[in-house]
Amino acid sequence: MPIYEYACRSCGAAFERRLKYEERLTAQVCPSCGHEGAVLRISAPALVGGGAASESGMGVCPTSGQPCGCGHGVRH
Repeated sequence: MPIYEYACRSCGAAFERRLKYEERLTAQVCPSCGHEGAVLRISAPALVGGGAASESGMGVCPTSGQPCGCGHGVRH
């Protein structure tokens, strides 16, 4: 299940909840003040490094987005 970030409209506290996709827009209760109706925050996705491309010294092709050794003259 994804982790969603919320901000309380009453006290401004930020908190996270692990919810199903369908549940993300339901009213959430702030753990700090108990106010119901915290708003869903937009956050940057987590990028996980590693994998075959980085371990092999290959980069990611700027054209296809796939691991490659396409030789564009730049290690990417």
